[in-house]
Amino acid sequence: MEKIICVIPARSGSKGLKNKNLKELKNLPLIAHTIIQAKKSKFISKVYVSTDSNKIANVSKQYGAIVPFLRPKKLAKDNSKVMDAYFYLIEKIKKEIIIKNFIALLPTSPLRKTSDIDKAIKLYFKKKAKSLISCTENPKPLEWLLKK
Repeated sequence: MEKIICVIPARSGSKGLKNKNLKELKNLPLIAHTIIQAKKSKFISKVYVSTDSNKIANVSKQYGAIVPFLRPKKLAKDNSKVMDAYFYLIEKIKKEIIIKNFIALLPTSPLRKTSDIDKAIKLYFKKKAKSLISCTENPKPLEWLLKK
């Protein structure tokens, strides 16, 4: 099975929880959990972090991720589309590495295991899918999630 790259988007401007990607969970910065699990994958060749923050970039590098540049501020706003950040990174690095497929892992899912990542990648290739997204069943009624 072909190797793919991992892209982890981590902007600095969180409104709900300031600097959430650097907050510690079980003695590790939040982003480190995702980097560590991605690096253990059998199918991921390189782990990239797309960020607009020097602090996030430095922490990401400490845990073995590649941060080739800082993301432009226009791609790190509240209303910026994360897909634009993925494609920007891929466009910039495609001269160095052949990219046929990539996996995007959000740092806000720190409980994800390497086995989950590998199962998703296997399923993606087995089904010859164009894309794959993970989700979980909500244990509460949908109405409880809505606000007026």
